[in-house]
Amino acid sequence: MHKPNSAIERIKNHLAYKLGKVMIDFSHQRNNYKYGGGVYSII
Repeated sequence: MHKPNSAIERIKNHLAYKLGKVMIDFSHQRNNYKYGGGVYSII
């Protein structure tokens, strides 16, 4: 029987979440470089 809240499932979900967050952060950094710093160039 497959338990949705098993430790392995929680770890997989957590790793997928962290990987997604890193990818989003990285894409934001690339966009900031492309547009000259984004918000920081306004300040």
